[in-house]
Amino acid sequence: MLHINPNTPKIIKAKKAFQSGMLDFVFSRIDKIDKLNGVNTDLIKRFFEIHVFDLIDDLLIGKPEKLIQISDYLNPFIDFSTDIKKGIEYVFNYEIFIRKSKFRYGAYELADSLDIRTCIYCNRNYTNTVIKINGDKLTRPQFDHYFDKASHPSMAISFYNLVPSCSICNSSIKGTLKMSLSNYLHPYIDNNLNEICFTYRYTLESKSGLRINVKTPTSSKSSNSIRAFAIEEVYNSHIGELQDLLRTRQYFSDKYLSILSANLLYGIIVSKEDLYRIVFGTEFDSSNFINRPFSKFKSDILKELGVI
Repeated sequence: MLHINPNTPKIIKAKKAFQSGMLDFVFSRIDKIDKLNGVNTDLIKRFFEIHVFDLIDDLLIGKPEKLIQISDYLNPFIDFSTDIKKGIEYVFNYEIFIRKSKFRYGAYELADSLDIRTCIYCNRNYTNTVIKINGDKLTRPQFDHYFDKASHPSMAISFYNLVPSCSICNSSIKGTLKMSLSNYLHPYIDNNLNEICFTYRYTLESKSGLRINVKTPTSSKSSNSIRAFAIEEVYNSHIGELQDLLRTRQYFSDKYLSILSANLLYGIIVSKEDLYRIVFGTEFDSSNFINRPFSKFKSDILKELGVI
């Protein structure tokens, strides 16, 4: 799992835009509570006035630890009254948030401002946001709810609970898994990339004769997260990427990049980072792994091979 540094200018700006846009969204939904049918709207409005209004900013941009505290406070009321639950789900409505509206802030605006280009969980798939010049919204990453909506309905549109990810990790693999800060990595909190290491071994158990493994500390948040997203299994569907790296080591020396720079690029000033990106199609600096698929995997394997 990759880390999103919440203190970078880009993420700070994205969070401010989210807060501004979603305050309008939330209060417009609160204003429409009277339109709910089959519920005690007076009860819902009193509940929001007494228990929710002062918490709205924290519910939108509060850090994960704060979100859990608020959810633990609100959930007994939600569990006690189906009307209150319907009111919470109506106001903090994720399905409305992800609609492709041109006239209000929503999921596409958040994805565009975050500019997370690969899946946070697997770093295999691109998650670029594409919006046409005329405003038509074409594609964006899915947003995984780190804390599941069913257990924490008040967090359905919370900034730190919306993790940009690919559909495979979010829908096909994670699904409704209940995650906690004590047992799993949170991308905005934990920067444990050095605890996770891709490696490989030769084996007769596969057609290719190769097996990709992921090493993590035993019984750690890192190991739990790797298992939760089946990282070993999905990466072993990309054995071709490993084979290409092994061929690079076989055909060239361990000074491959130096030789390439000295001979093919003689007289051309190319930084080590740019050369690495050109040759391997991934990022050299770990803080940029998020920009290109397989960056973490290729970095670990190339280090193991002595190529970098």
